[in-house]
Amino acid sequence: MSMENAPKLPANEQWRPTTKEIVAAVIGVVALLFIFQNNKTGHFHFLWFDFSGRVWLWLLFIFGAGLATGLLIASRRSHRKAAPQ
Repeated sequence: MSMENAPKLPANEQWRPTTKEIVAAVIGVVALLFIFQNNKTGHFHFLWFDFSGRVWLWLLFIFGAGLATGLLIASRRSHRKAAPQ
């Protein structure tokens, strides 16, 4: 579909971010601030494993794990709502 056929929005109906988009942007900015402020090397223990690395990498990993968990839960909830009862 070409842009010529796209409907034109009136001047008073501009795009506005939703509340979820604003919250996601704030979380992303806070995560980036954490990453940039924590650039020292850290040592971590998990079960019988020992890890050394930049703290921001660990924070990024934990943030990604939380994001993936949230997406999986949201996906499961949407599938449950869509299933016939």
